[in-house]
This record gives sequence, structure tokens and C-alpha cells, in this order.
Amino acid sequence: KKFMAVTANPHATEAAYAVLEKGGSAIDAAIAAQMVFGLVEPQSSGIGGGAFMLYWDANEKKLIAYDGREVAPMAADENLFVGQDGQTDKFFDAVIGGKSVGVPGVIKMLEDAHTEYGMASWASLFDDAIALATNGFTVSERLHTLIKAVPKVDDRERIADYLFDDNGKPLAVGHILKNTEYAQTLKVLAVNGSGTFYQGQLAQQIVAATKEDKNSGELSLSDFIQ
Repeated sequence: KKFMAVTANPHATEAAYAVLEKGGSAIDAAIAAQMVFGLVEPQSSGIGGGAFMLYWDANEKKLIAYDGREVAPMAADENLFVGQDGQTDKFFDAVIGGKSVGVPGVIKMLEDAHTEYGMASWASLFDDAIALATNGFTVSERLHTLIKAVPKVDDRERIADYLFDDNGKPLAVGHILKNTEYAQTLKVLAVNGSGTFYQGQLAQQIVAATKEDKNSGELSLSDFIQ
């Protein structure tokens, strides 16, 4: 009767609802949901991406817009998606891999919004996602379908190890999937905030992953500092 939470995944909805039930703000609930999204729908959401957010300040009767979309690396130019033959890349050749990765904006945006409108502690908003990543969640029909449908992801070793079974098949609906590395990353962000994401080991790992990918990108550490 006093609040509601609606998301694209029941785990994220439950995390958001729990925050509201404990007296957290809508911003707090959105952050908790986003941390869960990075786990349960990696094909669409994640802390390594970007987002826009709209927030209605009921007291001030004011709508606030936050822009946390990722931006292109400084080294990117109009030829980023043009091959040596002068032809533009096909869609999946462009979008899968390091070439399409920009400087992530969502973590800093959420932290800024929390500073202004958060009521719960920043660290507490990571609890549900950390628990779910540690203990595991059931692979949904939607996630299974997208693992199967999106081309080229299974030829990335780390993605294949995570989202495909020992026979090279997409994880089945109902499979219990854990991600202890994601849980550890969230623990770092919960304690230290966004600074560790943009200036520490996490930034270095993101840049290295884009450079080492067979579809290598232009992202660099200097992009994170700026």
C-alpha cells in the first residue's frame, strides 16, 4: 500500500523490495536491484556498463535525470568499426568483444545518486547480490534462450566456462549458477566505493580483457582517470 518494486527479474525485484521494506529510498532500491541484475541477466545489465536513471523527488516536486551511460575511449575514431578492407563490421562482429566496450558509467552514477538521495548505507545495498552470487541462482528460461541465441560468445573461453556446460551446451533452465568472483568484486565496491572501480585492480582487469580479446578494443587506463 505504500511502495512497490518492479523489475525484469524476480531476484532483482525481491532485493529492491527488501530495501524499501527496511525504510530505504527508491534510489537505494534501484541500486540493490542493479547489483542483482549484473548477476542474473549479464546479457543486458552489469556494473561494467552504463545507464540512465530518472528520479522523482516527491518533496521538491522535481524530476532529476542522471546520465551514467558509458562513453567511447579517447582513442576511438570514426574508423573504429571499419575493417582493413574499408567495409563496416557486421553487427555481431562489432558488438561482441573488446572493440565495443566503453568507459563504464553506471557505478559512479549510482554512487552519486546515493550521495544525494540514499537513506540506507551504501554497503548494505550489495548484500542480496553478494549472497545470491555466492549461493547461486537458477538459470531462467530467458537467460538460457539468450545464451543459446547470441553468436560468438561461446568462443570466448571465460564466457564458455561460465555459461556453458561440460558438453558445450548452454546452461539448462533451472541450473544453479554461482559467481564467486562477482561476489568478491561487489564486496570491494561495497566497502571502498566507486573509486576502486575506476583507479584500481578492477579497472586494470577490464582494460586487459578488452585488449586481450580477439576483437581487441581501444579502452585504456587513462580513459578511466578522465
